[in-house]
Amino acid sequence: MSDPSTTRLLVGLDLGTGRCKAALVRADGTVVHVARRSTPTRRRPAGGASHPVPDLLAAVESLLLECVSAAGGPIAGIGIAGMSEAGVPLDRRGRPLDDVMAWFDPRPVAEAAAIAAQVGPERLHAVTGLRADAKYTLAKLLWLRRHRPGTMRRMATWAGVPELVARHLGGVLATGASLACRTLAFDVPQRRWDADLLGLAGLVPEQMAPVLPFGRAAGGLRSGVGARVGLVEGIPVCVAGHDHAVGAFGAGVVRPGQAIDSMGSAEPVMVITDRPRLEDALRTAGMSTGCHVLDDRWYVAAGLQQSGATVDWFVDTMLAGGAARGDGYAAFVDLLRGAPSGPSGVLVLPYLRGRSAPWPDAGATLDLRGLRPEHGLADIALGILDGTAYATRWMLESLERAAGVRVRRVRLIGGGTRNERWLAVKSAVSPWPVDLAEADEAVAFGAALAAGIASGHLAGPDAAARLADRARPLVRSGAARTRYERAYRERFLRAVAAAG
Repeated sequence: MSDPSTTRLLVGLDLGTGRCKAALVRADGTVVHVARRSTPTRRRPAGGASHPVPDLLAAVESLLLECVSAAGGPIAGIGIAGMSEAGVPLDRRGRPLDDVMAWFDPRPVAEAAAIAAQVGPERLHAVTGLRADAKYTLAKLLWLRRHRPGTMRRMATWAGVPELVARHLGGVLATGASLACRTLAFDVPQRRWDADLLGLAGLVPEQMAPVLPFGRAAGGLRSGVGARVGLVEGIPVCVAGHDHAVGAFGAGVVRPGQAIDSMGSAEPVMVITDRPRLEDALRTAGMSTGCHVLDDRWYVAAGLQQSGATVDWFVDTMLAGGAARGDGYAAFVDLLRGAPSGPSGVLVLPYLRGRSAPWPDAGATLDLRGLRPEHGLADIALGILDGTAYATRWMLESLERAAGVRVRRVRLIGGGTRNERWLAVKSAVSPWPVDLAEADEAVAFGAALAAGIASGHLAGPDAAARLADRARPLVRSGAARTRYERAYRERFLRAVAAAG
């Protein structure tokens, strides 16, 4: 074991929708410190949303300053992961021409529909692995072309959030395939920009960020930034990739058949494959195919749009007194202590903002079924946990059928894993072995490992993946599994079939 006082330190940045985080990690995989800041966001009156660039970059530098303060030794490299579809046009000098357009900005809806009509949904999916949607970069570019023609005339290139931060820190614009594949303008099987799709926005591949192999440095830390945050000029700055894919890597999910379940406000699930799966059944089921951070791996994915967000809604709506005192979630956990052993007598279909997969249905709603006079808030609270677990199992089983893959093991990451009752429900509902990733902040941890590869302190992706492959198997009660299996098949599947 390396002497901690001499082991080089790495920083991994996770630039998320609600929070930006930085993990300070030793090259032996030990997490030393985690810093957190709120992601600066501006809501626009017309329904748009953006992240002010100066505020975002200031938050990043603040995170780095905190890590430097906690380090007590030299930092060897910086890896950057983050939300993928948010981005901003840059001029010829690399200066942002506007705020970062948030991935969830709904304004490019008409442009997404136009892309689907012009290209055809089948061909679009066969190339990109995606369905046309307002969140993707290509739809944003068409919206800018229509509503901000002056900005598009001045635009030299486009930068997503991780690319923007990498350019700010290292002076070089670069990306990874796991980010590029979320633009709706990237050929997923070939891992290269698609000229025809970019042509819809009047762009050429040379105007997009170069796609680097995983663990390749995009540049060295610029002197001005280094002076402000206390880091040595020239240390490698590496674009690790899309937060979901980097989180999978940071949790050691790299082999075909392994699945990652990220229990956050939303809940994406992802199954690793050794080739791109572009069956049209994935498209019609509302699922996607993309590039894993490893250069010889892909994934198939689906998402529950509101998982932890449904818990938040319950706390804000039904536990308003506790929320006002700042202990709403604690009150939710207390409720669960008084809940029955499970499954709950109240069935919750957890589609507060519609269902994206399977059977996409924007009109799907949160639905409480089986509510009786003897039920109370504890039954509903447990029903929410049950319902999200049923929904993610349904997504994974549908992924298996649509893509012809076999799930072998599910690994859990995300803030929801701190709720022990939720973990018990997950293990009872799942037909596959389930374990809990050791890394508390898997995305930031994975980004730090990418920095370790870029700086030469980790021998390569295989060595880094071995450090990340640390997890605790969840205990699986046979009696609980039997009860939940019956509830899943006889109540949940029948309910969603009837609602569909």
